[in-house]
Amino acid sequence: MIKFQKKYNKLFLNDIRKAIDDYKMIQPHDQVAVGLSGGKDSIFLLFCLKLIQLTSIKDFELIGIHIDLGFPMDIVPLKNYCINNHIPLIIEKTNIAHVVFNERKENNPCSLCSKLRKGALARIAKKHHINKIALGHNSDDVIETLFMNVLKVGKLGTFHPNSYNHEKDMRMIRPMIYIREALIASIVDAYHLPVIKNTCPIDKKTTRQEMKNLLIQLENIHPDAQQKILSALSNYDIKNLWKKNSKK
Repeated sequence: MIKFQKKYNKLFLNDIRKAIDDYKMIQPHDQVAVGLSGGKDSIFLLFCLKLIQLTSIKDFELIGIHIDLGFPMDIVPLKNYCINNHIPLIIEKTNIAHVVFNERKENNPCSLCSKLRKGALARIAKKHHINKIALGHNSDDVIETLFMNVLKVGKLGTFHPNSYNHEKDMRMIRPMIYIREALIASIVDAYHLPVIKNTCPIDKKTTRQEMKNLLIQLENIHPDAQQKILSALSNYDIKNLWKKNSKK
């Protein structure tokens, strides 16, 4: 079972609770599944939601779903963690890696992989009567996605903390939007949470890594850039954003 170190409480659980409250992510009797990739972010999210289940919101169900993409991975530590903390774990084997890298040979494999993985998550969640999928996107991811949209697509936007997929009849929630990646790494290390080595051949060679480096450079010039950008996402001036063919 999780041994809760209270000295870390104000550093992360309060921010997780705030995100859940701000965007009404979890309601009584929800069935919440965490998409477990094996990386530090998703295991941290599972850890946090288990603590919240134990200490705050006691009447929601917590489940783990691991989508096996087809890369060689040792997920035994993840299985053991879930068993020890009484968290049901669903493992779904897929051929997503083969489709992305061998069949489609995508120039932007991360985009297709993400789309197929989310589709598999939604399908499995629906099969098990799960109504919400919790994803491990942190505050750095929010800004990196904003940068990618602006610089690579020419679109102003990022993902929403609590979004509804009408086609899948499923909500995607992101309780870690106020948590920095560096803090996540320190908590994962402090609690010895199981992190599975990423065996994707393009790990850390992606556009997202470029945006991560850009954020680091920006914070070297403006140390409060991350917090200011996050604030701007809910403090926008709609009147001064351009809209073609709008009435005066």
